[in-house]
Amino acid sequence: MLINHFINITLEILIYFLVSIVCLFIGRKVLNVITPYDLSKETSEEKNLATGITEAGFFIAMAVIVHASVSGVVSYEMFSFVNQDDPGRFSLLSAELITTALYLFIGLICLSLGRRSLDWVTPFDLNKEIHVERNVGVGAIEASVYISIAIIIHGIIV
Repeated sequence: MLINHFINITLEILIYFLVSIVCLFIGRKVLNVITPYDLSKETSEEKNLATGITEAGFFIAMAVIVHASVSGVVSYEMFSFVNQDDPGRFSLLSAELITTALYLFIGLICLSLGRRSLDWVTPFDLNKEIHVERNVGVGAIEASVYISIAIIIHGIIV
């Protein structure tokens, strides 16, 4: 009995770990889409510290959103496959993973809108300052906006 419980918990941890890693990879792809320059080239080949700071802020923001999505409240009544009288652990886990994906999707949209909003409200060209001028301060501002949005989303979800 105890061993079965341990195995079930271990499987659940592994599933959430894999989902979290996939979420970070999806977030990286979204960051590539919303950034008009090649992040990989700028960070690795060009050694642009401003883009590295921006990317680090985005990954921290993604981690905050993933944390909120896996620890947030799930309304199991929304899912028809969850038996309300006697729910199975894996049907509950499925509902939680679907909710996690939904929260992640909303979080990525908010981060994308946050970047667009920052670009709109700054009196200078955000992309030029980070990509061409390698302005570390502007990279830090963009990173802090990502993290701030993620903390707000975390507060809403949890």
